Amino acid sequence: MENRIMMIRRNRGFTLTEMMIVISVIGLMVAIGTPPVIQFLRHYQAKDAAQTVLGVLRQARSRAIQEKNNFVVSFDTANNSMTILDDDGGGNGNPAAGGFVATNRGNGRLDSGERVYGPYELPGGQVFGLVAGSVDEDGEYITKPVTFSGLPPTVTFYPNGSTNEEGIVMVMPYVEFREQKRGTSQMMIVRRSTGSVVLSSARYN
Repeated sequence: MENRIMMIRRNRGFTLTEMMIVISVIGLMVAIGTPPVIQFLRHYQAKDAAQTVLGVLRQARSRAIQEKNNFVVSFDTANNSMTILDDDGGGNGNPAAGGFVATNRGNGRLDSGERVYGPYELPGGQVFGLVAGSVDEDGEYITKPVTFSGLPPTVTFYPNGSTNEEGIVMVMPYVEFREQKRGTSQMMIVRRSTGSVVLSSARYN
């Protein structure tokens, strides 16, 4: 008799609670896979990448002001990373220190005794990229994701906080870049006169 009761219990099937849990899990898995959710996640990831770029640019500006010498941010668009050069001429920028060369200070390139910080990489799956038809604040077309001049592109922050030129940096998920899909790109505008950085969503024409 006891064995029979055990068999009946084993063959009873799922309870209503168990069925509801299974249905909820399946529903959640389907919801995560829907395009709006995926788009939201990619937008969030692109904003995270933008914050990485913002952090590097603001660090360079802050240190230029604090240490009273030029700091140069270089963009490696092939490897989606950045570096910061302390362009102090060597010897920690101290003319009395060994290794300091006055002509090397502020010349915009790495010399003996100068320090480079980084590389600072974009989060995984994020790239310096833009979608065709992207425009700046004035409605002019943007033709490259980092508009600063030079190879690689660089921007120099001066001790008064300003920069050598105004420019734009754009980041987005690689998947969206490959498919040239609009909606997730993030645009950072560096002001020449103040060195401040403005973050906004990309604009399109």
